[in-house]
Amino acid sequence: MAPSSDNEGAPRNGTAGREFLRDLPEHENIVEHFYDPEDQGSREKPVREKTPFSLIGNLIFLLTIAILAAIAWLVYSSWCPQQTDDLPGFRQRENAPDIPRILKQAINRDASVSFSEEDINRYLASSIHPQQHGALAIFATNPAAGIRLHGGKERPDGTIGEGYMEIIIERYTGIDSRQTISLFLTPFQSLDPHNYMAVQTRFEFYNDETLPGGIHVGGTIGSLSVPQGYMIFLLPAFENLLQAYLPLIHMIEESGMGIHISEGRLNLTPPQKRTL
Repeated sequence: MAPSSDNEGAPRNGTAGREFLRDLPEHENIVEHFYDPEDQGSREKPVREKTPFSLIGNLIFLLTIAILAAIAWLVYSSWCPQQTDDLPGFRQRENAPDIPRILKQAINRDASVSFSEEDINRYLASSIHPQQHGALAIFATNPAAGIRLHGGKERPDGTIGEGYMEIIIERYTGIDSRQTISLFLTPFQSLDPHNYMAVQTRFEFYNDETLPGGIHVGGTIGSLSVPQGYMIFLLPAFENLLQAYLPLIHMIEESGMGIHISEGRLNLTPPQKRTL
């Protein structure tokens, strides 16, 4: 007979372990105790509910909307032309005065002379025929030039600032789309220190108006005011107009007449009567 062993007839260790657990009164709840979903859920930290937009996202969104709105306003203002219906003599060739002849007579007589906005604009309409050049020439038609004369504003010390002229170019694009650009020119005169009868005259893109930050306005694109520095980009549009009237401008400079701009009028005074 084969020798007997102490483990003979005994169940295997694994089976005995399972049978031992099965005999425990709490065996049925062991798994549930350690893996109960409700019990595990109660131990988790609360999670914050995420909102569709964060604070930084909202700020970026609002900033983007503000930038787009500003760009849209700039584009609209640049394409919205200024009114020229109230400009006296604009595009009117009838009864235009002969300004070069009148000015020459005043210089010869050593007399003062004055021209109104209507006089100058009628003379411009009758004496020049501006043409559109460049890549957009086929789309732009019927250009015209005019001048507004603005008087100087009163300063804090009671004196009146320099008046300035606004040179306006108007054109049509398409069927009935009107565009305008303008350039502000302020004359500044001083006496030559070596010859008190000689007058030095210069023109600047300047007027009394300022933009936020104290930036001086040099002109307009449509109804949009443009800083002085940007007028260099618009200058080519006015170069042909300047070339057409260089003889008239040189006549005034060489005569030494004083230039004074008041509201709606250009006044020229001979050297001995001027007050600079």
